[in-house]
Amino acid sequence: MKSVLLKSFIKSGLRERETLFWVLLFPLILFTIMVLIFSNMGGEDLSFNMVLMDRSGEGMGTTVMDQVLEGISSSTGNKNALFNIREMSDEQKALELLKEQKTDLIVTIPEDFNQQFNKVVFFSKLSRIEAEDRPTVEIDRVAIRDTSKMSGDIMEQIISQVNFEAAKRMGIKLPEVDMTNRVVGQSEEFNYADYFFAGVLVMAFFSTGLFNMGINLTLFKQRKIFKRFSATPLSKAQLMSSAILSNLFFMMIAFGLLLIYAKVFYSVTWNIFRLKSILYMLLTAGLAISFGYFVSAVSKTPNSASGFANVLFFPMQFLGGLYFPVFDLSPVVLWFVYINPITYVAAGMRESMGLMESPLPNALHYVVPLIWICGMLLISLWRFRWDGDA
Repeated sequence: MKSVLLKSFIKSGLRERETLFWVLLFPLILFTIMVLIFSNMGGEDLSFNMVLMDRSGEGMGTTVMDQVLEGISSSTGNKNALFNIREMSDEQKALELLKEQKTDLIVTIPEDFNQQFNKVVFFSKLSRIEAEDRPTVEIDRVAIRDTSKMSGDIMEQIISQVNFEAAKRMGIKLPEVDMTNRVVGQSEEFNYADYFFAGVLVMAFFSTGLFNMGINLTLFKQRKIFKRFSATPLSKAQLMSSAILSNLFFMMIAFGLLLIYAKVFYSVTWNIFRLKSILYMLLTAGLAISFGYFVSAVSKTPNSASGFANVLFFPMQFLGGLYFPVFDLSPVVLWFVYINPITYVAAGMRESMGLMESPLPNALHYVVPLIWICGMLLISLWRFRWDGDA
């Protein structure tokens, strides 16, 4: 009897064109749009924040380097300067600022910079300078953030001015100062498709829970379908478990379609099958189900359920970091980012897939969503009326 009810829930969902579009087709469309747009998007902002870590001490190379950086720094009074430069000595603190999106770039001048610089100056006319003997400047950036990526590209061009400055001062032509780039907070071989795959997957699960489950349960209440089932041997627990399992079925179908499409056309990683990634998928499914149950519990009609689901869904997805980083937003909306459970499952899933590190404490990736699940279920159990009456 229970399997028959489950099949009826699934067939009912498959008959709905809205379900087929929003749950199964729309995630594929959104994924394609986001990858095409953001993988080719540049930035317009030409003012960047930079942390400078100078470990070189005093010397000829440092003097030339300082001269170059002064020309691009706002600290010299240039209002149109490209960089707001902040000097620091604590590498861990600097990396935290970069991951928390409070700076765009870290430039490190290593301890042997002057030594290598002097070697180039004094021996460049006598012998050929090998690449490993050139003075090196280290750069840390987060390539997923357009401002960070662009600032790193610009800095590469600026560092080349060290050669011209040295030539002007000493009348010699120096080999270019080398730069070593380190991508911070994400994998070295970053793929925008992987980033958006995780976000769209979370969106697909929530779309299923809020709209398919939330609206359908409200419809069953309004039409007294649950009340009619009360005359059968089926218990309320069996009814609800069938509704939940049918929605989990649609989530798995949405996941399978999105994965196949993204793998075939955009070569996304298989890291979604890591144990921690699977746990985040289950956590996301639980969140989506609990929110769908909540929508049906507080709504009297399918129209009101649809409206309420939209009010919840759109700010939650766009301020949950599904499509772009959100931790550098205005404090006016940043509070919503931190109470939004989607923020934690999206950040946790991407970190578990090895895409980029989360700026949030690891425990909160689980604690905040679980608090929301418990809260939504308690309110729903209290508010839900099987007979459809208010």
